[in-house]
Amino acid sequence: MFNTIIRLDIFFETLSFFISLAIALIAFAGGRKTGSRSLTLLSIGFLLMALAMLLRILLTSFAFSLPMGRPFMLRGLFFFVLQAQEVVYSAMRVTAYAVFLYLYASYSIRDLQSMPILIAVAPSLIYNPFLEAVSVTILTIVLAHLAMIRKHIQNPYSFYGFVFLTLSHVLFLALPLNILLYFAAQFFQLMALLLFLTAVLSVFGDGKGL
Repeated sequence: MFNTIIRLDIFFETLSFFISLAIALIAFAGGRKTGSRSLTLLSIGFLLMALAMLLRILLTSFAFSLPMGRPFMLRGLFFFVLQAQEVVYSAMRVTAYAVFLYLYASYSIRDLQSMPILIAVAPSLIYNPFLEAVSVTILTIVLAHLAMIRKHIQNPYSFYGFVFLTLSHVLFLALPLNILLYFAAQFFQLMALLLFLTAVLSVFGDGKGL
């Protein structure tokens, strides 16, 4: 059962990595094309998320590639790699969310009314409850800022993307209650990333603002 969950984790993280990388590249291209500071910050945030996901995929795959008949030293390395990757992964994602918080907190209602904005999108060994709680806290603050400026947002995809992303971390935080919450959390994360991808693609489509 544990091995199955880990394989699913790698599968979901791989999907999320490619979507996050696509968002980062599209947002960066949009920032270069339009000179939008918000898109540049957004690309940095999603690039950090993509790098965190790639690191998790590589380190988790490495840990499970160790020989099954592990001597004591290899068993220790196995658990160390899994726990270390979760801490680094969570810390990098928290940093990405801090970038999103800076992005939205830097806008005032007056700025939004006077300046056109193109787009805003912004189990125990693989789970760190403290960093999940930090992620939920930061994302909740991001949502609060978005709620305050929501009537000025022309493109709703980014707002709902952050709603789904926050829900995914709430479910990860509640993981000790039921392991099935893991699958719901991954689903919400993928939905969030697809919403963000839709949002940045709109830069090259209808050109809707935030």
